[in-house]
Amino acid sequence: MKASCAAVFAFLLGAAPQASLAGQAESNPLGKVIDLIDELAAKVTADGEVEAKAYAEYIEWCDDASTNSKFAVEDATKQQEKLEAKIGELTSDISVADSKIGELAGAISTGEKELSDAQLIREKETADFAAGEKELVDAVDTLGRAVGVLQKEMSKNPAALAQVDTTKADKMLEALSVVLDAASFASTDKHKLQSLLQAQQESSDDDAEPGAPAAAGYKSQTGGIFDVLEDLKEKAEGQLADLRKAESNTKHNYELLRTSLEAQKTADTKDMNAQQAAKAGAEEDKAGAEGDLEITVKTLKSSSDELATARSTCMTVAADHEATEAARTEELKTIAEAKKILVDTSSGAVSQTYSFLQVSSGLRLQ
Repeated sequence: MKASCAAVFAFLLGAAPQASLAGQAESNPLGKVIDLIDELAAKVTADGEVEAKAYAEYIEWCDDASTNSKFAVEDATKQQEKLEAKIGELTSDISVADSKIGELAGAISTGEKELSDAQLIREKETADFAAGEKELVDAVDTLGRAVGVLQKEMSKNPAALAQVDTTKADKMLEALSVVLDAASFASTDKHKLQSLLQAQQESSDDDAEPGAPAAAGYKSQTGGIFDVLEDLKEKAEGQLADLRKAESNTKHNYELLRTSLEAQKTADTKDMNAQQAAKAGAEEDKAGAEGDLEITVKTLKSSSDELATARSTCMTVAADHEATEAARTEELKTIAEAKKILVDTSSGAVSQTYSFLQVSSGLRLQ
């Protein structure tokens, strides 16, 4: 403490103007020293006040900076979480859309194959129907014309075919051939008629039980050859009607299937287009969200760095200020103690007048 006081005294003596050595011989040097001590204390105090004001403003800035950075970090963190959740949701939407697009594409492909297969089947059915219809129409026409020819011949000679054995196809065909040739019946039509009669005879033989008389043959015997031909014609007409009815039903069923498959394809295509549009929209939104997330992450890092820097810098400044305040307090304490020592050791001398040189000599002797 004595060393600090001596330093203060030395400063004060050195600070005294040299011009006052002669001009103030009659003044009180101790009073002047005390005034200098007071001025020094006042200056230290004033400097402390200026620094305290600047420090208060800096602390206010620190508080604002920390608060703003903290809010920025919180906002960026919330935005990051929101964007990550949105990206996850959009990723899921894209995956679901992909799955639905795949399912719809598969359904469309399957439907197209079913329609193609149905068209092929329908084309074959149409061709078979056309061939069968033509055959039956020809048969009905041939039988009808044959009946007409026989009716004309019978009108000329009623007993010509009365004795024809209709139970035997070869006998009946032989008799018919004579009549048909006489009537200039076309050879192709005659062959067709022969084929019909042979087929009818074979069918009757196959259907008959062993040992039983042929039903068709028996009927023909009682009704004559006209009954045989009329039966064949009716049968052909019945088969033609059944064939046409079956064709109508088949065509109707095909049209129903085709309409159903085409409607399903239209609906599936519409749904697939909607899913593709939704996927494209989700991918666009995801790209935008990923871009926003990248910016947000950078903002979060910058705000976090700013917050950490502000806290670190402000803490350093606060520590420096605290050390400065402590040093200033110690300095003021030292000045006060120096003043006290000076006053205590020179009690009553303050009011007296000494030569400044005497005071200086006395201090050096001490």
